[in-house]
Order: sequence, then C-alpha cells, then structure tokens
Amino acid sequence: MLPPLKVLTTSLLMFTSTLALAAPNADDIIRQARDRNDGKSFMSQVSLILLDKQGNSRVREFSYLQKDYADSDKFTMYFSAPNDVRNVAFHIENPHEALNAEDSQWMYLPVSRQTRRISTTDKRGAFMGSDYSYADLDKIRAEDYRQTLVGEETLGGRECYVIERTPVSAQILAKTGYNQLKVWIDKQNKLVMRQDFFDVKGVMFKQMRTLRVETVDHIDSITLSETEDFIAGTRSQLRFNQLQYNVELDDWLFNQTAIKRGLKTGDLPEFAVSAR
Repeated sequence: MLPPLKVLTTSLLMFTSTLALAAPNADDIIRQARDRNDGKSFMSQVSLILLDKQGNSRVREFSYLQKDYADSDKFTMYFSAPNDVRNVAFHIENPHEALNAEDSQWMYLPVSRQTRRISTTDKRGAFMGSDYSYADLDKIRAEDYRQTLVGEETLGGRECYVIERTPVSAQILAKTGYNQLKVWIDKQNKLVMRQDFFDVKGVMFKQMRTLRVETVDHIDSITLSETEDFIAGTRSQLRFNQLQYNVELDDWLFNQTAIKRGLKTGDLPEFAVSAR
C-alpha cells in the first residue's frame, strides 16, 4: 500500500495528465480549420460588395470554383460583371502544408491579355479593390504563425476557441502586413468566425467577420462574410450564392491557361436554383 504522500502525488500527476490530454492544442485547432471538410469540389456564384464611407455600394460578380488534389487545393475565380472587370480571373494553389511549399496566385487581366503572378513575398495588396487582401485569399496556415489558445467565447450563439497568432518571421510579417492576429474558431465545425488584424504598433486596423452560416449538402458553410478596414472606413462583403458541393469540375478549369481562356457556355454544370 502506498504512503499517503505518494498517493496524493500520484493522483495529482494523473489529474494533470488528464487535463493535458483534454486541453486542445492551438496548432491543431488551426490545422483542423484549414483541413475541415468542404467536399472534394464546390462551386458558387459570388457577389463581392464594396461599401465606401458613405455606405454607397458597388457589386462585382464572379464564379468561384474549388477542387481538391493529391498535393493541393486549387481555386479559380472568373469575374463576369460589371463590364469593367468582366473576364478578369484568378487562379490559386494551396499546397498541403506538410509539403512546406508556398501558396501561389495568378491573375489574368483582359486589358493587357497577360497573366501575372501575385508576389509570394508581398500579398498586402487589395483583392479587386476590396478590403480583403491577397493574403486573405490563402487558406489559413499553422506553420507561418506561433499560436496560443487564450480562451473561449461565444459569438452569435456559437462556442469558439480564441487563438492569438504572431508571425514566425519578418518575412511572414512583410508578406501579410499582420503583426498579430486574433482568431475565433467554431469549436464544433472549425469555421473561422472572426479575425482581428493588428499592425506593428499593436493597433487593430481590420476585422473579418462571418455573418451567416448555412448547412449546404450537410456541410456547414460560410455564405456571408464581411471585412472592415477601420482606417479607411470601408467594408467589403462576400456573398456565396447557389453553393454546391461535390460537383463534376474538369481539371482544365484549374490552371493558368484556363483563366486566360475564360468560362464558356457549357464549361460548368448548371447552377441549381437553390442548393439548400
């Protein structure tokens, strides 16, 4: 029979070990958010809404396509309206993080009829004049940041992990312009519900919020998000319409040649009237 002190010590060790096993790891939570189930492919008609200081809006429409591959996730965006952005297109490749490869982005501009690569060292530029940057288009990455789980909060009735993130290097800071981030991740479905962005002076200058989540084809999906720039006083929204998962999308839609060619009639399956 163990002496009382040893019994107490053993009990404390077992209790501490149980807590350690139960406590979630911030890196793991971020990876779960990156790798959450979003089907093998999906497509959506998206409205990008730009709101100025006075609340005046401009709307840009595009088709958004995604497909999973053995080594990466690939995304393509084809703009259709208004006329000044018609046929502008983007192609994005997010290699699996274990490969330790850079995310890549290409943009096709019909005016110059040229495809250019977005710099991998500076993605601070505004995506189509919005408050979303090119860095915001890439999938969330664990390896680029030091993560700390700082608590749990409820947002919009959803229980969330709250994680603070700081870049692991000056290169990551230079690429994104984010000296610190604070992110809220839904505990149940691992959706990113909010992100606060801080500059090198510790000032929160931007916030990204999930405004609407809907279940589509049994997958919890963000169908409305908003980013606000507190310095400029502007806001931008992304509205995902007619979202459909696990659709048949040809591989040729996901390369640099495709964005130069653009979408033609019959290239995509028909969008359903309602996918919900």
